[in-house]
Amino acid sequence: MFRKNAIFLVFLLNSCVENLVNISVLNDGSYIVHYTSIGYKDELLDSDFKHPQTNKEHQWITSLSKKSDVETNEIWEKETILASPLKTKLIFSNSSNLQYDIEVSKQSFLLWEEYSFKSNIKNLEIDSKYPEIERFLNINEDELSWLIPVKKYIFYESIKKYRNQKKLDQITTDRISNQIETYISYIEEKEYEKEFSIKSSKIFLEALAPMKNRLPSNFFLDMTLIINELEKEFEKNTNLMLDNFTFSVAIPGELRNTNASLVSEFDNTLYWNFDFNDIATNHFNMYAHSIVINNLLIQFFVLSIVLLFIGFIWKKRLRKE
Repeated sequence: MFRKNAIFLVFLLNSCVENLVNISVLNDGSYIVHYTSIGYKDELLDSDFKHPQTNKEHQWITSLSKKSDVETNEIWEKETILASPLKTKLIFSNSSNLQYDIEVSKQSFLLWEEYSFKSNIKNLEIDSKYPEIERFLNINEDELSWLIPVKKYIFYESIKKYRNQKKLDQITTDRISNQIETYISYIEEKEYEKEFSIKSSKIFLEALAPMKNRLPSNFFLDMTLIINELEKEFEKNTNLMLDNFTFSVAIPGELRNTNASLVSEFDNTLYWNFDFNDIATNHFNMYAHSIVINNLLIQFFVLSIVLLFIGFIWKKRLRKE
């Protein structure tokens, strides 16, 4: 509860969506995941960070409730919890959402048990996909300065994906690329860059309109599906600029190794904090290892050795006598 109140306060100060992912590791090595997101309702319902939904493998329970009003802006809280503990690895690989995994394991030995937590937040690859976006992130750069490079990436990556799925000869591919470059040059020359604010699939259709009769059947239909998928990925990446994340892990035993940014003095809960800048160009990895020593069994083991030793000495003396 303390952590949720702290996240609520952070949202009031920054007006960014605050996301808490709480992982509770149980004694048997299973774990429960609890998501909490705080923000304005429309931001909680957008596609940049989706809470898990029930599928064939796991059941999730989600609730959405209004917390308070701040200057007539309603603040909402979205919660999603795993219906039952699990021991398998969770993998979220949908490219239109934040991609990450969660893995918990337990190893049992004669005198102790070891617990392990690992999670990896996938790199958004902003630098390689949209190199011009960095200027937009760091300074008040005009949106148009990075909009065209992003659209070009979406177009050329879509063509590459299309070629992997369909047969498209090199000559036709070169003609498409030349036509796109010609169209973009015309837009820049006439300073019509604002036209690029519409959906990428519409721009692509308009750019290739002069040669549509020379393209394969269903070309634009197939390309629209690919372009829309890549555009959703880009929108997810830019929407994540306004999100902050906290992962918290409660793990049994004595902590032996972790890269957590904070360890609570109250209950030994581990915390990692990251935002868009931490995952824009690099993976964000989290890990923790703990150990539970069975002191009673160790005492019994030591006592047994002592008793065996005493018995051995006693028998040895009896033989001498």
